[in-house]
Amino acid sequence: MYMMNKELVVTKLLTNRTTLAILLLLKTQPLHCRKIAAILHKKEAEIARRLSQLERVGIVRGEWVYKDRNIKVYFLEVDTISIQITAEGVHMQYNPEKRENFYSLESIFRFDVPEPDCLIDRRQQLEALDRFSFVVVTGIAGIGKTTLSSYYAHLLKERGKKVFWHSFSELDSVPYVVKKLATFLASLNRPDLLNYLKSDGSDMRVVTAFLLEGMGDGQTAFFFDDYHLVMTESMNEFFSSLKLCKGKICVISRYRPPFLSVFDDVSEIRLGEMDVMSTREMLDRKGYHIQADSLERIWRKIGGHPLAVELLCQAASGEDPGLVTEEIPSSNVETYLWDEIYAQLPPEEQQVLMILSIFMNPVTAVDVEPLCSFRNVRTVLRRLMKKNLVRRVDNKYTHHAVTRSFCRSLLHDAKSLHCEAAHVCLQRGTPTSIMEAVYHLVAGERHDEAVQVVRGYSDMLINEGYAESLLGVTGKLGAEYRRQLREVEGEIHVLRGEYDAAIACYTDLLRESPLGHSSLYRNLGHVFERKREYQKARTLLEEGLAHAGSDLLEQGKTQVQLGTVHAALGEVGEALACCERAGECFRVLGYQKGLAQVYTEMGKIYRFNNTEKALELLFSSLEISQSIGDFREAASTLSTIGIVLYERGQTGEAVTYFEKSLAISEQIGDMVGIARCCNNIGVKYGLEWNWVMAMKYYLRTLDICQKINDKKGIAFSYSNLGRAYSYLGAPEKAMDYFFAALTLREELSEKVEMAFLYYNIGLTHEEMGNFEHAMDWYKKSLALREDVTHALGVAYSCASMGKLLGKLGQYEAALEYLSRAQGIHEKEKGAWMIACTKLQSAQVHVESHHPELALALVSEGIPAVEKAGDRALLIEAHCTAAEACVDIGRIEEARHHAEIGLEAATAIRSTKYEGEARRILGKVFIAAGEYDCAEEELRLSMRLLKKCKYELGKDLLLLVNLCEKREASEEKCRALREKGLGLLREAQGHVSLENV
Repeated sequence: MYMMNKELVVTKLLTNRTTLAILLLLKTQPLHCRKIAAILHKKEAEIARRLSQLERVGIVRGEWVYKDRNIKVYFLEVDTISIQITAEGVHMQYNPEKRENFYSLESIFRFDVPEPDCLIDRRQQLEALDRFSFVVVTGIAGIGKTTLSSYYAHLLKERGKKVFWHSFSELDSVPYVVKKLATFLASLNRPDLLNYLKSDGSDMRVVTAFLLEGMGDGQTAFFFDDYHLVMTESMNEFFSSLKLCKGKICVISRYRPPFLSVFDDVSEIRLGEMDVMSTREMLDRKGYHIQADSLERIWRKIGGHPLAVELLCQAASGEDPGLVTEEIPSSNVETYLWDEIYAQLPPEEQQVLMILSIFMNPVTAVDVEPLCSFRNVRTVLRRLMKKNLVRRVDNKYTHHAVTRSFCRSLLHDAKSLHCEAAHVCLQRGTPTSIMEAVYHLVAGERHDEAVQVVRGYSDMLINEGYAESLLGVTGKLGAEYRRQLREVEGEIHVLRGEYDAAIACYTDLLRESPLGHSSLYRNLGHVFERKREYQKARTLLEEGLAHAGSDLLEQGKTQVQLGTVHAALGEVGEALACCERAGECFRVLGYQKGLAQVYTEMGKIYRFNNTEKALELLFSSLEISQSIGDFREAASTLSTIGIVLYERGQTGEAVTYFEKSLAISEQIGDMVGIARCCNNIGVKYGLEWNWVMAMKYYLRTLDICQKINDKKGIAFSYSNLGRAYSYLGAPEKAMDYFFAALTLREELSEKVEMAFLYYNIGLTHEEMGNFEHAMDWYKKSLALREDVTHALGVAYSCASMGKLLGKLGQYEAALEYLSRAQGIHEKEKGAWMIACTKLQSAQVHVESHHPELALALVSEGIPAVEKAGDRALLIEAHCTAAEACVDIGRIEEARHHAEIGLEAATAIRSTKYEGEARRILGKVFIAAGEYDCAEEELRLSMRLLKKCKYELGKDLLLLVNLCEKREASEEKCRALREKGLGLLREAQGHVSLENV
């Protein structure tokens, strides 16, 4: 009878859809009740009841495990259930569960995006989420990570993208996440991975290949929430492989995930507390309109954590939150902790809490055991975790913040414990643990040992971004010990751009012992090179070389610095010779860091006349720097690679390298590196005609460079701000910035950059319609660039001179200059600039009435320009194509090109380009016989181009053509023609072929 009842119970259970879903889910991996309820969107009570029923009849097995807390995990015990009808009755047979079988999960997995709470501020973070492919959002609990990410996910859904969302639990395994991803991709008609898994495929290399292909589509986005709950190294390895994905991936975590490294193409968004204005916005939305003085007081009292604001609003419940904050009592937390928690603990647990409180970062049980007087440390740690006094992070243990500071205040023999902790940290050998060891040694008053550790590991610690921490810790040492670390302190000051402080450090040491300290001369030379005082830098470096004697390492380091100074002074031969000598020293010693520096410096030199050789050297340097973890050198090399790629026209790739360099520079606190990258990223935004963002980066660069008194950086900022104002239609302000930059460049004797400024001044004169002045500045630029053998610079100058000669009607000379420019760009493999030169040549062919040649060149150039993202050049290309099509008689094709050009011109909000595009459209309308439309476009063009003499003159001549078509009076046509020709002559000035 009992057996029959069991059969009936099982049969009834298996007819329920929720029960079947539970079984299918347990087929993928063991799970606990809460996780199953979350996946199936059911109440926990219902899932718990059905799990209990299944456990009683032997279909599942429950087992208590500890994952930060006691959790009952359920395992599937059977694979098939057979019902047989025999003479004895109905019997049921279970077959053991077979793990290799795979059940389809389409009906189980849910990918719903959480509904976000109201989003306060975070606009800058939303822009970053949109800009980068792989993003990690980090921040403390409740700070708004999930709200921000889910808000963005819903924005993507509104744009038509398919969004995958997964929230991690402590028990999630890689196979479980992979199966969920496979199911999602299969729902989008990408079944390859799911089919592979169903056929028992398990090779993670194959799985990763399928995922990288399936997730790389621009129409999908993948969000992984609560990554801090991940407990397995295999999951970190899995996500490390996903970093290669080209699609949109967002990982949300309280802590920086272990799979990240500084060399990744991954952007980290760290959410902080809200500022005063964001707090006001949140209070306003809650219905509390606070006065400014009260708001400031509230913000200081509760900080900017969203949960704190939420709790305050709940506590106020209709009252003034400002009054509520005043009434919050400052309770004696220490008394409560002692009476209610600490005094109730056994001695072993008290001791473990004391030991854990001394450490700054989470530690393993192995780290704690040597400091304890008893053996069962792991058991005690588990008990403390059950009491919520200790938490585990990545299999390491740490205090909660409040109890940690309390226990530290109770320590009787803190110095001894600090020393023991220092020994444990040194054994670990990671940058974080070494930095913590220094802290413990200083706190334990073992100053001699602290000094030795800092001197031995300073390079590694500075590379890992601990420069500020080092200064803070060593600042607690006495004068005698600090003197031993003056060289390290000087290096940190150089990194932060505090050059006078660095000079003081090195000069003090030289004053004490001038002999036998070649490194001090080298370091001083490096500081003066950073200050752009090259002659003084060379003198100091030569003095250091004289003191180096037979020390090959010091000889090599000094020769590299000398090479940098020679290059800055335009002494290319001497610079390369210094680098070669340094390379010989480093190869004998096997000093990889030095070789990387040599390759970078040589790459910078070859950048001007052999970009292929430059990139070969720079990538060799980068490979070495990354392999040995030299972040500073890697940041410099990444930036230089970006510059070379940008000059070759590979702008998209260039920006990737700039952003990588910026991330490393920010991590290690390299102020010069940060300024350099901000400047380069600003150039990229300028190319896209996003001048608001461009000027934001230029001004950030200027601010940093002014703080550290970096004249070279200030000059760069002035130059780029000048170009921005020129493109924005403010040429007078642009000239002010150009000449301010030129003054600094002349002070520093930087010929390459002086030539660049001559060129920019010429461009601005051309845009203003002052062709004679423009040609004079172009000639100065070309002569100086030829003098310093800057090949790409020569090409830029020749191209601009050719374009200008075309406007002057000197077509043969124009094409000669453009041909010379194109030859250089083809040699240097600059696809973008080859296209640019072809388009400039096409315009000359239009002016000289060879439209077929012009169209052929435009069709070759447009794809490269589109790829480079040069919006201004793209407008010029379509306008040239439209003019050529009009001359051939292909009016509809001309209209198509003219409309594209005008649409692009209005999008970038440039009066100059919009005016030119409207003139071309007017020309098309004249050819089509649509005279009213033509007149409207020409009138608008003249209004937009009223400050540009040459362009306005062309408008007037085209208006003459229109008047003739309409058979206007000869007197009117003559007056317009004379005015137009007068403006053209005024723009051309006295430029003649002989003067070029």
